[in-house]
Amino acid sequence: MAIHYLERHQIDSTKWDTCIASNPHTENLFAYSGYLDIACDAWSALVLDDYVSIMPLPWRQKLGIYYIYPPFFLPSLGIFGKEIENEYFTSWVNAIPQKFQWIDLLLHENLYEGLQNFTGIWHKTFTLDCSLPYMELKKAYHKNHKRNCQKASEEGLSIVNNFSFSETINLFKENQAKMFKAGYKTADYKRLMHLLEYLQKNRQLKSYGVLDGNGTLCAAVLFPNLNGKYYFLFSGRNAASNQNRAMFLLLDTFIQQHAEEFCTLIFNGSDNLHIAKFYAGFGAIEKSLYQMQIARLHPLFQWAFNLYRKVR
Repeated sequence: MAIHYLERHQIDSTKWDTCIASNPHTENLFAYSGYLDIACDAWSALVLDDYVSIMPLPWRQKLGIYYIYPPFFLPSLGIFGKEIENEYFTSWVNAIPQKFQWIDLLLHENLYEGLQNFTGIWHKTFTLDCSLPYMELKKAYHKNHKRNCQKASEEGLSIVNNFSFSETINLFKENQAKMFKAGYKTADYKRLMHLLEYLQKNRQLKSYGVLDGNGTLCAAVLFPNLNGKYYFLFSGRNAASNQNRAMFLLLDTFIQQHAEEFCTLIFNGSDNLHIAKFYAGFGAIEKSLYQMQIARLHPLFQWAFNLYRKVR
């Protein structure tokens, strides 16, 4: 087994994408080269032999420090491909060049063994298997969710799919950005627009919005999708949606329209208690993602990590 480090210009995008697709269990829309090219400031990778398995490494440089970071709008990464042996995870981490003095990676749920050798943080995420009939899926809703879905259906709301990305982004910027301390800058919103345009061009995006009784968009969610995996990537809603329960109607409609399909709805990982409760209320199953954080700097420069997080 030989793990090689490659810079972006050395990576064969065709072989890379073929490797991602070779294992349906771990195939991840966000690990494809086209998405990484837009989502990351820069990225390189570890490659096992001739693209048997791969590990993308998004990176930045600030104040002379090279570091690997988790980009916005890129839910999780890790190792992908045909031969993923978790017990060899340490070998992959050790193969990351020493020039990267901080390593901060959010790993997909299939990586568990070997993580005990590294420091990090566990995050909650939720998934919903939509293969059952709708009425069976709805039975798993929490009582309050059933009640809110019923009330939303009485508010004169309507579902739409033909609104602009900028409308969703503006809903978020004007209502949730400060509340959730998202930390997005102007450049991040522009990057998000490019990602959404890329997904739409590749027919890998579904948009669901809710109009109130006045025809105003009050809630919207953008769902990137690939081979039956739908991701709750980005959403926005206004204050009125709290009263008319628009998000309950939106997700209930999505679930109803995708019931009995061999597909999975994957919610964003969230440690916010209220958001986690909202996801779980639709019968979604809680899972865990590990954010691995490794410091390679001399202890005297530990302050750099805090600085990195502020200037990210």
